[in-house]
Amino acid sequence: MPRRLSTSAAAPISPLVDLSDHATVLAGISTPQLATASLIFGVCQRQALMGPLLTVLRAAGSTALGAPLLAVVRRTAFRHFCAGETLQDCGRVARQMRSAAGVRLLVDHSVEERETAADWALNLRNKRALLGSCAETLGDGVAFVPVKVTALASPALLEAMTRHIHAAGDGYLDAEVDPRTQLSAEEAELLGSALENMGELCAEAQRLRLPVLFDAEQSHRQPAIDFVCRRLQARFNRCEGGAPPVVYNTFQMYMVGAERRLARDLEHAREGGFVLAAKVVRGAYLVSEAERAAETGAASPILKSKGATDVAYDRGISALLRSIAKDQSAAVLIATHNQQSVELAAREMERLGLPRNHPRVSMAQIMGMCDNLTLALGLAGYNSHKLVLYGDFGEVFPWLLRRLDENRDMLGAAQLELPLIRAELRRRLIGK
Repeated sequence: MPRRLSTSAAAPISPLVDLSDHATVLAGISTPQLATASLIFGVCQRQALMGPLLTVLRAAGSTALGAPLLAVVRRTAFRHFCAGETLQDCGRVARQMRSAAGVRLLVDHSVEERETAADWALNLRNKRALLGSCAETLGDGVAFVPVKVTALASPALLEAMTRHIHAAGDGYLDAEVDPRTQLSAEEAELLGSALENMGELCAEAQRLRLPVLFDAEQSHRQPAIDFVCRRLQARFNRCEGGAPPVVYNTFQMYMVGAERRLARDLEHAREGGFVLAAKVVRGAYLVSEAERAAETGAASPILKSKGATDVAYDRGISALLRSIAKDQSAAVLIATHNQQSVELAAREMERLGLPRNHPRVSMAQIMGMCDNLTLALGLAGYNSHKLVLYGDFGEVFPWLLRRLDENRDMLGAAQLELPLIRAELRRRLIGK
């Protein structure tokens, strides 16, 4: 079992452990893994290199140097940020993380969006099989499984529903707008099929007691996904007999109106007698949202500054924690690499009297990012998790590029981690 860390008053971060204690916090990470992390984060630190490097990587498949360059990426970044190509590779990561600090996994076999009924049916079968395989192969080592809504439902339908919702003005941020009365017969049939598919998946997740995380999408689809998730949560998040909530919706707090949407859905859950389970992130589509706004001439749906996003994020987490403490009407997965947000959440839990291992409060970071933070949280007794992606390298490679290109907060957090990684490597290699 992992050795729990002391959280005495002398620790500089309360109620967390001292993250600068790299010898203890990084004890579960091998020396080769630390060396790879040092190399990758060192490159990321040089912003002048990142833009040209990403451009070259995007074109790697069509250049003479593509094959050797991709081979290097496969042996470095792919191994660092992804478990591997099989679920058994996830099992290796699960054992390492569980042994090191009691950390559990979010296991993702990413699938891109689809627009045919045959593909949706295939993806449903595959995702159901993944839930069963995770429960059988990883057991208690896995806590959540992400789901991409556009792999199970028509992206065009979601966009049409969102247009109908937006037609009501920004009032939809405060009260639900039902788009079904505006759908054509064909669209209504597609929606019924999508709800049936996702309901079947959620029923399997409920049977296995393995919650699913519905991924966020861009602003021209997200209101429709919110509408769908509310119906699934009303059905599967009753939590009778102490069962966990099954359906988590994702809230991107860099979106204009995100706090209003969160307040709306909290009230909707209280009125409906179910649990609003929320994965809360800053946002993952910064580049594509800006490009789409420029192309359409619409106002940007993103808050004007990172500072405004940070404020919205922390307030959203606080609202959910207060709801958990007050009436158990919420559950939250705090998905962030921002150490300050994690510290604020931990302090808020302490203020509200929520135990560190409260079953409705979880925290997570991406594999290979902020390992010191993830492990410290686990060692301190919080429900700490790693998002682990696996799959064929060619399928996962676009995901890797998006993470490097769009998640500025993640790369900023890496620069705080890099000195600790290098200090631990020096200690192990030369005793200093």
